[in-house]
Amino acid sequence: MKFKKLWILGISLLLLSCTACKQSDPVTKITIEFPPGKAVEIAAGWAATESLVQSGGVYEEGEYTRFNYKGETYRYMASHLDTKKELRAELEKSVTKKVAKRYMKDHNFIKKNKKLAQIEADGGSLLQWEAATAEEIKSKKNKYVFELSVPVGYTGTVDKFKVTYEYVKKSGWRISKLPVYTK
Repeated sequence: MKFKKLWILGISLLLLSCTACKQSDPVTKITIEFPPGKAVEIAAGWAATESLVQSGGVYEEGEYTRFNYKGETYRYMASHLDTKKELRAELEKSVTKKVAKRYMKDHNFIKKNKKLAQIEADGGSLLQWEAATAEEIKSKKNKYVFELSVPVGYTGTVDKFKVTYEYVKKSGWRISKLPVYTK
């Protein structure tokens, strides 16, 4: 009788431990939900960051300086964005490291006198990213693709963009492919 109870207890413990091991399988990946509102929030943050960077940053009085280089007029970045590290940190608030590096390369930032500079240009946009709506196109593991409909000023029209997001450990959701105009 004792042997039978001991045997049943042993089998029960074995089954219980096997079940516990299955639940804590380290290979299992957890998909993190990503609501459309968050997609809009991050895209609006990126639009604000891009606008800030394109304008050179927020200059303090007397800080704005221009110079000529290889036939182009450049301006130094504002002091809070005048190193690669500072600029990358600002960009990475909304985008992945890979996208931030690519953006810096594609926009031809140069280093002169130990400060970052960019070709002088001002741009503006009528796109109201903060008022956009998002529709999920597809998702896979911790990547999502959304189509964002962004109002254009007060025209009553919208422009559509496809934006890809990825979950980055220790940082959260970031844009992994910049917005692509679709309509």
